[in-house]
Amino acid sequence: MEAGLLIPSPLSLSQLILTQDNLKKITAYKAVEYVEFGMVLGLGTGSTAKHAVDRVGELLRQGKLKTHEQALSLGIPLSDLDSHPVVDLAIDGADEVDPYLNLVKGRGGSLLREKMVEGACKKFVVIIDESKLVNYIGGSGLAMSVEVIQFCWKFTASRLQNLFQESSCVAKLRTLGKKA
Repeated sequence: MEAGLLIPSPLSLSQLILTQDNLKKITAYKAVEYVEFGMVLGLGTGSTAKHAVDRVGELLRQGKLKTHEQALSLGIPLSDLDSHPVVDLAIDGADEVDPYLNLVKGRGGSLLREKMVEGACKKFVVIIDESKLVNYIGGSGLAMSVEVIQFCWKFTASRLQNLFQESSCVAKLRTLGKKA
């Protein structure tokens, strides 16, 4: 899998006043330029990835991307890794990115699903705005997602608490659908 940093074309961004949502949209649209006819895509679930999904739908409607029965009447067909064990291109956001391109993902609650799609893809494009850049992983001071299974969640929480004791981290269980 390739790694690299995508920078939007130099539009003299310093002369524009862009909101965080504008930046998300610009980077998402740039990422969608990698989409080609016939590709199996993995599309993320977060607010930044939403712009990529919107753009894919827009290109389908414009006829610039053609898929099976025009993406089942623009509903963009959904599948799973059992049916498509190889994903040509996955596009998703990240919660943090450090200078070495290490990522924190999963604060939105889809950590395992995202990791499975990443592992199956040939190329993975991460779209972020500048607010996601940190000097080191954990640098934002926000929660770090760790997905656990029910039968040993207390054991895992205890181990995490001990592991990060010096940094005053607190392990908490977040159940499905509830953000910390």
